[in-house]
Amino acid sequence: MATSSAPADPGTPLSARFSPREMRRAVASFSAWDGGMSAFSSVILTFVFATYVASGVAAEGVVGDAARKAAQDHGSQVLTTWQSIGAIAIALLAPLLGNLADRGGARNALLRITTLGTVAVVALMPLVALDRDFLVLGAVLIALAVVFSELAGVFVNSVLPEISTPENRGRVSGTAWAVGYWGSIVCLALVLVLFVMPGTGVLGLPAEDGWNLRAIPLFVAAWILIGTLPLMIWAPRHPATAPEQRWTPWQGYASIIRRVIRAVKEEPVMLQYLVASAIYRDGLGAVFSIAGVLAANAYGFSTTEVIIFGIAANLVAGVGVFLGGRLDDRVGPRPVIIAGCLGIIVLGLVVLAFSATVVFWAAGLAICLFVGPVQSASRNLLTRLSLPGRETENFGLYATTGRALGFLGTAAFAITVAVFQDTRTGILGIVLVMAIGLVAFLPIRLGAAGRPAAGA
Repeated sequence: MATSSAPADPGTPLSARFSPREMRRAVASFSAWDGGMSAFSSVILTFVFATYVASGVAAEGVVGDAARKAAQDHGSQVLTTWQSIGAIAIALLAPLLGNLADRGGARNALLRITTLGTVAVVALMPLVALDRDFLVLGAVLIALAVVFSELAGVFVNSVLPEISTPENRGRVSGTAWAVGYWGSIVCLALVLVLFVMPGTGVLGLPAEDGWNLRAIPLFVAAWILIGTLPLMIWAPRHPATAPEQRWTPWQGYASIIRRVIRAVKEEPVMLQYLVASAIYRDGLGAVFSIAGVLAANAYGFSTTEVIIFGIAANLVAGVGVFLGGRLDDRVGPRPVIIAGCLGIIVLGLVVLAFSATVVFWAAGLAICLFVGPVQSASRNLLTRLSLPGRETENFGLYATTGRALGFLGTAAFAITVAVFQDTRTGILGIVLVMAIGLVAFLPIRLGAAGRPAAGA
């Protein structure tokens, strides 16, 4: 695949690296990638296919309410266990591959490999029949797709500083996040109409053996491929920082260890930020990952209602992140992150205090308004804290710290549910994780990185 012929030297002005047409194409391709890949997280991981595996496949043929609940609980356990294994793989691979991408100039090749790997694994998911014997296969495929998609995100995030300036980076990042949410809306709506309702959708696929739901991953795989293809073709060149040196995994890990040790002395702010953001970002991830479970188990939503809620949630999140990106440029990422975390904490307590479904709808959607801006501003802040040429490696560490603490949100949710014997109280666990992350973030001295860029 071809790439832009412009060099990717971060010190070169954008006007010298790209023509106006190339600049528009690069930004549009970057945003389209988010719009394509978002279908995986929304349709496969959150609202549709994972539910099919953990609920439908796990409990197929089980008789009796108690036995069915036990089977579904086992399905959730198998699903999360394999995702935990996947998280370990990401934690090990993300910084290593980030190091390879920067030192050897392999960023674009790795971006394509991991993106196409996501597409291929999703396309295999129709093999998961509506039979308990296929539970592990379904869980493994979902976990493997998470690994590929998370690694792909490392390389895509490192494109951001190459196609933006400090003055417009918040807007570019926020717009891409917004396109991701809006892509989720369209994809979820099409899934709802084509495969779910009325009956088994307008395509009329048979519900026997779950074929109407098993066909959804094929649609999602095509969606991801179409959305991500432009960036795979037109990603800016990423020159090697050490092209003369032979790279091995052991050398890569040794380099990472030296980098962390050096950062303890020379870049303590970067390390503090990686840890703090890992905590509150895990809370953000838990907000969406448990949204469908919470809606179904605590409020009795049907599959159709869960998807409709997902569409509304992504719509609100898309508007929030679109506006948040512009606010990021005006006031800087630090105030956006603080305000967003505070908003989620307060609204989470509102949902916890009032059990009415209308409160869940109103406060839940309001929470979505803050999630996207925090995610986008966090990505932007890391680019500001990164030295030129180290972006991919730093995003690898960003992914690693996130995965190293990636159990916090879901574990806190599970523990509070176990203690209070009420699914709705799991919200308290997420609120606590967000609060801890915010408390860890507040004292970090970000300096100019947390403020608006000069000339913004």
